[in-house]
Amino acid sequence: PDPGRLKELLIPNARVMVRHNPGPQRKTDWTLTLVRKDSVWVCVNTTIPNTFVGKLLLNQHLPEFEEFTEVKAEVTHGNSRFDFRMKNHRSSYWLEVKSVSLVHQKVGLFPDAPTTRGTRHLKHLSLIKKEGSRAGVLFMVQRSDAEKFAPNWITDPDFSEALVKAVATGVEIAVYTSEVTPGGISLGRKIPYDLDTEYPLPEME
Repeated sequence: PDPGRLKELLIPNARVMVRHNPGPQRKTDWTLTLVRKDSVWVCVNTTIPNTFVGKLLLNQHLPEFEEFTEVKAEVTHGNSRFDFRMKNHRSSYWLEVKSVSLVHQKVGLFPDAPTTRGTRHLKHLSLIKKEGSRAGVLFMVQRSDAEKFAPNWITDPDFSEALVKAVATGVEIAVYTSEVTPGGISLGRKIPYDLDTEYPLPEME
C-alpha cells in the first residue's frame, strides 16, 4: 500500500513480512507489511499508521493533542480530505498524518517520492489556520532508528517549500518514531526536526 519508491528497502534478499489478504478485487493475495533494514523492522503498510494514530488520539496518548476529546477520522474540508479533525469546547484541530519510511544517517526524510497531494494538503492546512482553527502535520516515522526529521528537499522541493511556508503561517509539526516488531507497533520517541537543511539520500546499489 505504500506509494513511495522504497528503493533503499526493497532490495534483493531483503527479509520481509507479508499478510495473507486474498480478495476478488486484489491483484495479489498478499500484502507487504514489514521490511527488515539492518537491525530494525520498517512498517511499509501505510494503512497501519492512521489506525495506530487514531487509537493514540482517542486514548489521549499524544501530549500535543490530549486536550481534544472528540476525534473523527477522514473528514472533508473544501476539496481536501484530512486524516483527523479533533474538537474540544474551545477549538477544533485539523490533522494530517504522514508516514515516514525513509531514514538515512539517522535522519527521517519525507517524502520518498514526489507528492502533489501532500503539497496540496499543506497549502490547505495553512488556509484552515488563517480561518481560525488549529492545524498540524504529524510525521510518524515507521521505524525506531531516526534521531531527527527533515523534509526531502532533493526528491520533492515543492513539498519541502510548502512545509516551510505552512509552518510560517502557524501550522504545527510533531514527529515521533515507532517501535515496530513482527508482533505489533507502539509509540517511540518524539524527535526534533530541521526544515531548512538539505540532507543527502542513500546511494542505491
